[in-house]
Amino acid sequence: MKRNEILKELMRQQGISTAEMSRETGIPYTTLKSIFDNGVEKSSYCSICSALGITTDQLENRAGKYSGKQGQNLGFSLEIGDFSEKEMEQLRHYISYLRFLRKQE
Repeated sequence: MKRNEILKELMRQQGISTAEMSRETGIPYTTLKSIFDNGVEKSSYCSICSALGITTDQLENRAGKYSGKQGQNLGFSLEIGDFSEKEMEQLRHYISYLRFLRKQE
């Protein structure tokens, strides 16, 4: 599932309209409508995620899970809710380190 579809579904579940999201985030209604209809770029959805009570990492996890990009036969599953904030921060640092190593190869 694409990010914009996930965000629209979360808004529907929480009973939030596009107009309400516009007021909450300060993003113009027409911009939000375009994001929800055409897709969403990372720079655009930080405040939307915040208004919906999720992190951008949680959105990425959901988008990855639905697209099959995450959990590629690892033999275990990971859920963001399984980790404390401190553990999440440690994971972010470790992931950054792994990306750094990948670029060195």
